[in-house]
Amino acid sequence: MKNLMRNTLVVFLGMIFSTATIFAQQQQMPPQPEPLSPEEVTDEHLEKISNITQAGQVIQEEADSKMKNVVEDVGMEYQRFQQIMMAQQNPQLANQLQLSSEEEKTLQQIQPELMKINQEAQQKYMTNIEEEGLSILEFQQIAQAIQAHPEVAERFEEINSPEEDG
Repeated sequence: MKNLMRNTLVVFLGMIFSTATIFAQQQQMPPQPEPLSPEEVTDEHLEKISNITQAGQVIQEEADSKMKNVVEDVGMEYQRFQQIMMAQQNPQLANQLQLSSEEEKTLQQIQPELMKINQEAQQKYMTNIEEEGLSILEFQQIAQAIQAHPEVAERFEEINSPEEDG
């Protein structure tokens, strides 16, 4: 369970950082803030990140489900779609990808709908962060501190662990 929450946070961070980078480019802000020091990260911060991560997991599942429906509605297997997306994000895999002209057309056809789903999910993430009382910058700094400092990661995992009755 600990690794699941940590892995979920990593995926969630990827989504948030890419979104924050887009916002930063639009607003001419630096995209990568410095992480907070371990002493600056409070348990309250970690609880907020935990809440955001859990809600983010639901948002991601909803978005994945919608994307799967869009992909399958045009007759493409979702597993193949995922392979193509992974290859496009990884230059080493991209060279090995054999993309048919039909697949290219299908991807072009569904791209606007997939982007819309992704943008909706990103907006929900942003709203969720703000509803927890954090700015995007604060969220990034705390999340980076979790990744950068093992002692902060350990505290985060403790907060995410269900209470065990003995």
